[in-house]
Amino acid sequence: MSQSEILGGILRGGRGHVAALATQGLPPIPYWQPDPEDERQAGRWPLRLLTAPGYFQSHTAFSGVSYLRRREGPPCCILHPQEAGARHLRDGQPVRLFNDRGSVGLVLKVSDEVQPGVVLVPGQRPDGETLAGTVNMLCSDRYTDIGEGATYQSTWLDIAAWEDRVR
Repeated sequence: MSQSEILGGILRGGRGHVAALATQGLPPIPYWQPDPEDERQAGRWPLRLLTAPGYFQSHTAFSGVSYLRRREGPPCCILHPQEAGARHLRDGQPVRLFNDRGSVGLVLKVSDEVQPGVVLVPGQRPDGETLAGTVNMLCSDRYTDIGEGATYQSTWLDIAAWEDRVR
């Protein structure tokens, strides 16, 4: 039985899911437990990366539509004013997001539309449009414990002025 079939059974309340989960050494009813890797990264890096569809580009399939890219503006990240102030960063400034996996250069938007402790990168843009790199470079390639989903929302990092980048 595939992970999708198992999860489908759980979501539909199917009876076969208990046995299927047990064969994989998993509890019969999924429950949340802390991820040790996520906790290690949170202890080391101060900001969590949040990725979401862009305001005018809901999917990378639209990256070839120049009109939508112009409406979206330059590839950016959004940081709460409290976090920006603590780092002496200002709206419109080129910045780099970085962690052990790499760094990405984007334009900073300072806004209270995100909570402190979070950096939002709306939309995935071709790396030729960023100052450097793509947000995927910062994300782990590991999978979730149930369903083998992506863990990109468990990415921790920091942000600094682009001028301060490592050469």
